[in-house]
Amino acid sequence: MGIKNQKGTVSIENYRSRIRLRWRHLGTRYTLSLLAYNKINLQKAQKTALEIERDIALEIFDGSLKKYRGETTPAPQAKPFTKQYEEWVSDYLNMDCEKNVNYNAFRNMINKWGAVSEKNVLKKFNAEQFCIGTYNRRLTMLKQYVSWLVKSGIWKVNPIVDVKSKRGKRLPRPKRRPFTEKEIGKILDAFKNDTCTPKNSAYKHSHYYPFIYFIFKTGVRNAEAIGLRVNKVNVASRTILINEVLARSLKGTSSRQRTRKETKNGKERTLPLTQDLLNVLNPLLEKKDPDDLVFTSFKGLSIDDNNFQNRVFKPILRDLEIEERVLYACRHTFGSRCIEGGINPVMTAFLMGNNPETALRNYTHQLTLPNNLPKI
Repeated sequence: MGIKNQKGTVSIENYRSRIRLRWRHLGTRYTLSLLAYNKINLQKAQKTALEIERDIALEIFDGSLKKYRGETTPAPQAKPFTKQYEEWVSDYLNMDCEKNVNYNAFRNMINKWGAVSEKNVLKKFNAEQFCIGTYNRRLTMLKQYVSWLVKSGIWKVNPIVDVKSKRGKRLPRPKRRPFTEKEIGKILDAFKNDTCTPKNSAYKHSHYYPFIYFIFKTGVRNAEAIGLRVNKVNVASRTILINEVLARSLKGTSSRQRTRKETKNGKERTLPLTQDLLNVLNPLLEKKDPDDLVFTSFKGLSIDDNNFQNRVFKPILRDLEIEERVLYACRHTFGSRCIEGGINPVMTAFLMGNNPETALRNYTHQLTLPNNLPKI
């Protein structure tokens, strides 16, 4: 027969050449049929019997018997690394990988990695080829994401918490070098008088004179100027409110692909509407609705700064024999002229919509050398 235990415990029997456990608990008789009756399986059955007796004593007995049959609820499959990232960006950061350039680029990077775990994430990241700036930016994003994985219990450890940012010399960006006063005058004159407009062209450069004048005068970002609406220009109070942009999307820079949103860092600022600026803008404000754009293309759409750069700005610089720059150099020019003109860094930063450190680090350059040095 079988091995019969003392009363009140689990008995082990040989029932038709199979191991059978039998016991009573709270007035109910339980029977559990296990594997074939042999020495090895008997050892396993004895462990199961002891587990049942222990659970009864601790009042954690599983009446369904699934625990003692070895039936366990399968652990939920972990979501793919990229899928989990998309949900984190959407649900916790309130961002959109389809619209935000940095989060989109990061998603494309990890999507190439395949299966990712605590053991290989650092190796996969270090295998990427980045410049120092991109490496540090992606490392910051990866640290934030992995920290959330650990905090949520999805990962047990954070293998990159101690990884340091790379240090290196910041390389100059010659195409953002500010223009001199003489160069500014030549550029504005060329726009205003169509001196570089191709003969027989129906698209006169003078159409964009107010646009380029506004950027040189205020130092706003390209997308801030492109998205400026009539109701943001207050003639009565002589102010201009900068609190939104018409930003390019991942799909392109044309008017159909642009999206209206807050400024780059969420800051809004008010700029003075000087008399010369008012004279330039006034003709553009007439007979327009409050939500209309101040600056438009020849077709009345929003300006495509990429096309403007390649088809208008760059050819004018070439014809004027001025070193090639990008349109953003106008913003650098504004910052440098403010500092050189005696406006303190804090006010310069406010006018540009930055903090003082950023303004000094990125947007200021020495335009001219002093005639003298301090006396000793």
